[in-house]
Amino acid sequence: MGVLEIHKIERLINLVLLIKNQPGIKVKEIANIFETSKRTIYRDFNTLSLAGFPVYSAPGRVGGYFLTPGYFLPPLRFTCEEAASLLISAKLFLNQKGFPYQEHIQLALAKLESTLGTENRQYIKKIDKMISISLGKLKDYQEYSDIFQKLNQAILEKRQIEIDYYTITRNKLTKRIVDPLHLMFREGFWYLIAFCHWRKEIKIFRIDRIQSITLADKTFEVPSNFSLSSYMGKSWRVVRGDGKPKIVEIKIFPPASRWVKEEMRHPTQEIIPLADEAILFKVEVTSFIEIKKWILQMGSCAQVLEPQELKEEIIKEIEEMRERYKDKLLVR
Repeated sequence: MGVLEIHKIERLINLVLLIKNQPGIKVKEIANIFETSKRTIYRDFNTLSLAGFPVYSAPGRVGGYFLTPGYFLPPLRFTCEEAASLLISAKLFLNQKGFPYQEHIQLALAKLESTLGTENRQYIKKIDKMISISLGKLKDYQEYSDIFQKLNQAILEKRQIEIDYYTITRNKLTKRIVDPLHLMFREGFWYLIAFCHWRKEIKIFRIDRIQSITLADKTFEVPSNFSLSSYMGKSWRVVRGDGKPKIVEIKIFPPASRWVKEEMRHPTQEIIPLADEAILFKVEVTSFIEIKKWILQMGSCAQVLEPQELKEEIIKEIEEMRERYKDKLLVR
C-alpha cells in the first residue's frame, strides 16, 4: 500500500470520528480542518458510503453530516505521536497555575494512559523530557471553580444568570442579568460573551471580575446569527470598540521591523517592505485601545501614519509620559 493510500485511510477514519463528535458539521468546515478541498471531502463521503459506513446528510440551516444514531466505533489504538501530542497538550495546561478544569484533565489523562501499551509509554517518557511549553502570563483561577461550573451549566441549559460585575473602567460594581453564550480564553484570561439585558447588546465580561453568580429559572434562545468569529470581527485582541473597522498604517523601523515580519499579529495584516529594512504595517481593527499599547511597546521604532486620530492619541500619550519624567529631567 502506497503512502497516499495510507494518508487517505487515516483521513477517512478521522472523518468518521469528526462527524461522530460534531454531528451536523458542514463540508466547508471539514475541508478547512483537513486542509483539503470540498471536492476531496465529497469523494471521501462517497468512499465511506460504499464501505457501508452509516453517514448521511441533512439539508437546511441546521443540516450537515451525521452518523446514524447508535452507531458504535470500536476502540482505536493511538500511535506514539498521537498519544504524545494529547498528553503534552494536556500537561501544558496542568503546568499553568489556576487553569480551570485541571481536575477533569487529570482524570482524562489517567484514562488515556491506562489504554497505552509499553511502546507508547516509553516514547512519551522520552519526548516529554525534550519538549517544554509555556502560555506566558496566566490569571490564577483556582478560586473561580464555582463560577466556571455555574457558567457551564447555564450555557448548556440556556439559562439566564444574574451576576454582580465589577467594571474596572468605571470602578463600579453593577448587577446584570445576562444570557451566557460562550466562554473564551484569550491573552491569559477567561471571558464570558453574553447578551446583557441592561445594555441591550452582546457584551464581553472578564470572568475574574464576576463577584457572584446566580442561575435563574428563565431560559433564553441563542440568536441564530451569533458566531464567535463574526462577533469578535477585526478586534486586535479582545476589545471590540464600536465594531466598525478602521484602517491603521504604521511605519516600523529596525530592529523592530525584523521581528514584526516574523509574526502573524492579525488576520487582516499586510506588510510592505520599505527602504533600509523598514516596513509599512497595515491592518484593520475595531478599536485603538490594544493596538496603541502594541505600538508604544516598540518605542521610537514605530511611527503611526494613519489614521490621524490614532496618531494624535500616540502623541498625547508620549507628551504625558514626558510630563511624568519632567522633574527627573530638570535634576539632570
